Parts: sequence; C-alpha cells; structure tokens
Amino acid sequence: MPRTRTATWATSRHLKGPTGPKGAKGAKRGLVIALTIALLGAIAVPADAAWGVPSPLPQVRSAPPDQSWLKDVAEKPGGRARGKVAVFVFKGDDFFEPIRAAVVRTLRKQQLNVTAELRPADGPAQYREMSYASKLAVFIDGEVSGQGSRQIVIIRLRSGVTGQYFASAKFSGSTPELVGTIGGALWARVGPAIIRACTSAAKPRRREFEPMYIEAGSPLDAPLGS
Repeated sequence: MPRTRTATWATSRHLKGPTGPKGAKGAKRGLVIALTIALLGAIAVPADAAWGVPSPLPQVRSAPPDQSWLKDVAEKPGGRARGKVAVFVFKGDDFFEPIRAAVVRTLRKQQLNVTAELRPADGPAQYREMSYASKLAVFIDGEVSGQGSRQIVIIRLRSGVTGQYFASAKFSGSTPELVGTIGGALWARVGPAIIRACTSAAKPRRREFEPMYIEAGSPLDAPLGS
C-alpha cells in the first residue's frame, strides 16, 4: 500500500510546540494568560452587548415649567399696588397655560396685584358685586385658537365698575412667539386702559346688593311644648 504523507505543518511536533520542561511551563503560562484575558473580557462586556443587542439609552425627562405664578403674591409692607386685577383661565390654552402665565407675569411687572385663583362670574351684576367685595378693578379672560405657528389669542378686559368689556388685544404666532409678544407688547396695548379702570374702581361707589341678614327673632320665654 502506498504511504500517505502528512504535511509538516500538521505533525505532532508543530501542534504540541516545544518539548521539554521549559516548553511545558511556557504552554501552561500561555494558557493561564489566555484564560485570564477571556475572564476579564466576559466581566467587562455586558451580556446584551455580547449578544449584539444595543443597550437602551437612559431616558431624560424635562422638568415641568414653573407654576408659581398661579399663587397670589402678598403685597409688600409699605408698598402700594396700582390696582387689583383677576386673570381667569384662557380657553384653549395648553396644559401648563403658558399664555395666561405670560399675561399674569406681565401685569405683575407693572406693579399690579394680580390673582389667578378666581373663577368667572355669571353676568355683569355679579362682576360688579365681586369687584366691590374684593376691590377688583379689572377682570381678564382670553381664548386661544389655531395650531402651531397660526395660533391666535384674544385677550379681553372687563371693568369691575360696569361689569362690561371695555378693551381687548389680539396676538398671533406660535406659543413661544405669543409668550414673547405678550411680555413685550401687551402693556403698551392695554396698559393705559387698565390704569384708567383701576382709578375708576378706587373711587367711592354704592354697593349694588346689600348683604342679606336673617332675623332670628326674640328668645322664647318658655320652651316649646311646655
């Protein structure tokens, strides 16, 4: 039978490496180094990365906007506000009410005592009574319509003395644009009218409805059923 020749690179000499004590020690040392590297790699690489699955990115949640403007600001001792104004909820405003917040902050910068915690009344007579009881000179409401950059906000001012609307302002744009425009242009549009309404409300006026009193009657001389 013909002899099968084996390639020199597949012989036991080349597979086993160097022979002798030094060769055995070198092989063991190489094996220890290889196992150590493999162990360190397994610790450093996450399991999902080893399987080719990308790690989920951490979710960054933005903090909600400042809502401190909703609370009434106490007047400073010795300070005197130019008037008292109520700003009601604006129909169609976003969840955090950025448009109404811009109106409240703008009016407070003009040294007005602004409350944002009241609800609208049912008619002119009730507005006049609310104005007399709470010393409110102006009631402000608004409505936001449209979407995106085509939003429109209409701001209406109601007199506390008459209970009727006496001024309004209209702005358009996206929400950031509306907030900036209100902060820079609202007072120029309606500021003089607000000051006149505050001056009128500060004058003495007669109350439209007198408070209701219940007459309890005279005490009984003897208890009932005696």
